[in-house]
Amino acid sequence: MNERRLALIVALIGLIGISHAVIFIRLAGEAPALFLAVMRVGVATLVFAPFAWRAWGTGITGRQFLLSIAAGLFLALHFGVWIESVQRLTIAESALLVSLAPIWVIFFEFMLFGRRPGRAHLVSALLCLLGLAIIGWDGLQNPAGDPVGLLLALVGGIAAAGYFMAGKTVREDVPTSLYVTICYGAAALALGIGFAGTGPSLDAITQTALLAAVALGLASQVVGHTSYNFALGKLSPVFVAICLLGEPVMGTLLGLVYLGEAIPQATIIGGVPIMMGLWIAVRAEMRG
Repeated sequence: MNERRLALIVALIGLIGISHAVIFIRLAGEAPALFLAVMRVGVATLVFAPFAWRAWGTGITGRQFLLSIAAGLFLALHFGVWIESVQRLTIAESALLVSLAPIWVIFFEFMLFGRRPGRAHLVSALLCLLGLAIIGWDGLQNPAGDPVGLLLALVGGIAAAGYFMAGKTVREDVPTSLYVTICYGAAALALGIGFAGTGPSLDAITQTALLAAVALGLASQVVGHTSYNFALGKLSPVFVAICLLGEPVMGTLLGLVYLGEAIPQATIIGGVPIMMGLWIAVRAEMRG
């Protein structure tokens, strides 16, 4: 199996891991959202730190180190503003704007590096966004109309694009364990400062919530995001960002499996163009 095919398989495994996030967040009950975000990246940092220590000897330049920190700050910003936007908007509004990450990656790659997206990637991204719009149709019909929330959701998508682009630059030369330890560690520190600054009440952090938060870190960050970061070493950031757009469909299926929640009709209809878009993107990456 060549390296690109392996990276594709790992990216799809990452999609499954990330899609579990909604399950563990639901199980965490009323636990503060920023607490869950801190635990998500904090647990992952602890898991990879021993491996990063061994990989440190392979070498990392000052520029790569700073880019890894920048990726972590983008990740922290993404999580932070996404949480706040969900509190201000309908889930549909927030999800649609945050999920513009592939479009932002395409835009910034062209503006900064002059890289034009392939037709397949562009068609794939548009199909996935069409599917998301169908899934969120009910929420989009009754928008919350909070301009601050809309801006935050938009920033969340831009931050995700920055996270993937910075990661792509570093991951071409730096081992995954070393990169993610620096990246996740920077995100955990930034989110931890933000969490402490809110003067949170810890009463809602029950034993069940704590276990759910640890599982969130293991499944959605250690497996999910790290699989994406591994794939960034071989695949385009546009494709990796497109993979994220499969999360609403996969998350809904997992909700049926684990929680017995019915699948809305809009999700079934919207899932068709999303799966088509992912298939087109996978075929494009297989061709290289």
